[in-house]
Amino acid sequence: DAYRGGFESGYRIGYGRARGMVNVDQGRRNSRVTAPRGARGYQEPAYARGYSDGFDKGLEDGRDRDRYDPVRHSDYREADQGYSGSYGSKNAYKNNYRTGFRQGYEDGYRDASRNRR
Repeated sequence: DAYRGGFESGYRIGYGRARGMVNVDQGRRNSRVTAPRGARGYQEPAYARGYSDGFDKGLEDGRDRDRYDPVRHSDYREADQGYSGSYGSKNAYKNNYRTGFRQGYEDGYRDASRNRR
């Protein structure tokens, strides 16, 4: 279920980017995600899962006014959420997950900071 959620989220964002949409509804908690322009890798499962997880953590940290620090989260450090042996090398999965996590965290943190009052 968690993999499916990450995949769906990544697919929506990637599809929205391809269609030229700036804001893509992530379908969770009625939040809006600003899809990064020119970013690649949404089709890759590890990146999509990392992006989704990172966005959630960044949004939470931004709303709580915590410092910007994606590395402090265990999801980032472990980087194997959603891994399946059919994806190939676990190390490659971790690298792609972390890349997605950092981008998602940045977007989530920025989104939360923009919406604070």
